[in-house]
Amino acid sequence: MVVIMIVMVFVVLLGAFSLAYHVYRLTELDARCRGLNHPKFWGFFSISGGNSSGLFLYLIGRKKYPIELGESDRAAMASLKKRAGISLCFIAVGAIVLVFTGASYL
Repeated sequence: MVVIMIVMVFVVLLGAFSLAYHVYRLTELDARCRGLNHPKFWGFFSISGGNSSGLFLYLIGRKKYPIELGESDRAAMASLKKRAGISLCFIAVGAIVLVFTGASYL
């Protein structure tokens, strides 16, 4: 029982780190396609902090810049969105199993 809980904690952490990385890459790609200066900074700024205020500020500030996606950028963005969805699934499944395992442990 304890082994399952430890494994699920690592699954949730894996999903969280993977999601943070994919949000960074999506923001960087979006900033580059919109022609913003320092796209890596915007990618890092979007995942910084314990809350999502950096991502909200980026989403508000990017409205002034129109996006110009090429075919390769469009494919890369679609791939990153799928991978971010898989990361969310890792977090959700790991958390659900952790809650049920913890509830049955009590």
